[in-house]
Amino acid sequence: MNGYAAINHIHEYDDDFHVEILQDLIAQGYNGNELIVKFVEHRAKIRNAIKRLISEADDIAAGTRKGATTKDIFGED
Repeated sequence: MNGYAAINHIHEYDDDFHVEILQDLIAQGYNGNELIVKFVEHRAKIRNAIKRLISEADDIAAGTRKGATTKDIFGED
């Protein structure tokens, strides 16, 4: 994935989480300016996590990083 496509991809996911972030923060009792500050913090954390996931996936696809196997995830039968 080229850098431009990755940026667009991140933007799509970032938009998808706005409602969920706000719902969670309101449920935790935040409101007013404090709600805004916490929203910005949480949105940045999610954006960074998505960037890391995309980077890891790119590395696995390029063969420069080992991906998890089914056995790694589910253990032995």
